[in-house]
Amino acid sequence: MDFYVQDVAVLPEYQGQGLRNRIIGQLLEDIRNHCYPGAFVGLFASHGNDTFYERYGFQNDAPGMTGMFKVME
Repeated sequence: MDFYVQDVAVLPEYQGQGLRNRIIGQLLEDIRNHCYPGAFVGLFASHGNDTFYERYGFQNDAPGMTGMFKVME
């Protein structure tokens, strides 16, 4: 199973309220509840957002690129 996350964005007037964490957290929970172990989750992060996604277990194996991935347990 493969999943792909793209264009997670929060309108400026709602930024700083933890919505980005809630969105990614809920997406990953839903994927976890419906996937097989070893499922691949890929995403493209805006430049500079790598550290945010790393908190959720995503890895950047191609420095200089914005693509990241995660393998579900």
